[in-house]
Amino acid sequence: MPDYKSGLPTNYYFGGGDEATAATPLAVLFLLAAIILLFVLPRKYAYVPFLIAALLLPLHVVLVISSLHFNATRILVMAGWLRLLVRHDRFPGRLQPIDKIILGSALCNAVMYSLLWQDFGAVVNRLGFLVTTMGTYLFLRFLVRDQHDVVRVIKTLAVVVIVIAPSMLYEHTSADNPFWLLGAPEITNMRDGQVRAQGPFGHAIVAGTVAAVLLPLFVGLFFLRPRARLLAALAVISATAMALTSGSSTPVLTSAAAVVGLALWPARKSMRAIRWGLVISLLLAQLAMNSPVWFIINRISGLLGGSGWHRAMLVDNFVRHFWQWWLVGTRANPDWGWSMWDVDNAYVGAGTSGGFLNFALFIAVIVYGFKVIGGARKLAEKYPADLRLIWVLGVALFANTVAYFGIVYFDQAIVAWYALLTMIAVVPTFVARKSPSEFQIKTPLTNIGAQVSAARSTPRWDGPELEGY
Repeated sequence: MPDYKSGLPTNYYFGGGDEATAATPLAVLFLLAAIILLFVLPRKYAYVPFLIAALLLPLHVVLVISSLHFNATRILVMAGWLRLLVRHDRFPGRLQPIDKIILGSALCNAVMYSLLWQDFGAVVNRLGFLVTTMGTYLFLRFLVRDQHDVVRVIKTLAVVVIVIAPSMLYEHTSADNPFWLLGAPEITNMRDGQVRAQGPFGHAIVAGTVAAVLLPLFVGLFFLRPRARLLAALAVISATAMALTSGSSTPVLTSAAAVVGLALWPARKSMRAIRWGLVISLLLAQLAMNSPVWFIINRISGLLGGSGWHRAMLVDNFVRHFWQWWLVGTRANPDWGWSMWDVDNAYVGAGTSGGFLNFALFIAVIVYGFKVIGGARKLAEKYPADLRLIWVLGVALFANTVAYFGIVYFDQAIVAWYALLTMIAVVPTFVARKSPSEFQIKTPLTNIGAQVSAARSTPRWDGPELEGY
């Protein structure tokens, strides 16, 4: 790793990127095709080309105008918003508490980061950040409205990993990245003689982690949609292959977390006891350890490989230097020790880039996501299909919370994260409009299918999430 005083570019923190417009002919055609489909497809399919193009087009596909960088994701977001205006798509209901927390977190990050650096470059950087984050989330919230849309998003993500996995397998064996045709680096990075496949993503860790956090969604799809089992099975295999060929410990640990979350399905009604059991276990571990409990990260890394010591020291310094970053963040983290400029922990990154308020809102997004999942799970106990879908969304969120101890999304992986948050925000609609009665009216001449909505009261929700749906 480079020394931060001499090895990093001066614009590392709020600049960087390509110095000029860069795009391969195939990437341009792919991007234009996706934009055209955005406009011509109906609402329930418009997000499909958006997700496919945003996740497959590398970060290096960029349009540079003066000092402004418009990567493929931002171009797609702006095209998507233009589609919303042209097609007069309306927001479903009104903003819910989880929407406000997610948007508030992104806005807080932008404001605090700008205050921290007090530089015009930082302001421009955060404006681009808001286009990517808030733009992606709100665009998907306009279009993804119910359970059918959520399943369609999962199928789309399955197609994406099925496309990426073979290229990463080839990359892992040859060190050549086929996604150079779309603008990714042609030659793959290596560590300790091992190829670290990255596909279209900006780094191998990101590629493997995105696959790992999506894994539970594909397992859920396998059991939820019999007609999509082949797609789901291929997606599970592909996601596993992506995690393994990335040559990184964070995707492996994230995959393990996803498997544990899926295995807890029979104990879903005892999650409170499991959470308290985990807290007590960590407290007991602290009593038995000479070092702080977060150095468990280093011990796990000793089994899986990777830079666990760096990640544990990053958390340790983050705690010890609380008074340096609590207000608006800090620019002094490189002085905490060797390689402390490399903030590969999303929780630490939230604090160092935006202070305690930004850190708290980042945690609040995750906590409130679990709250929505938990509340919907209780109401959906009588509807097994809904319940399983809700559960795998919660498992995917749990996998992200584990992954964030070793990664910060900085490329198109942000789209996958906000797609998951969008699906979670839609979860209350699963139980808000459930019709309990469906039967067939049969006559001697023909079978007439009819669905009858039985009159019953709306299920009680222990919170305001269902308001407006």
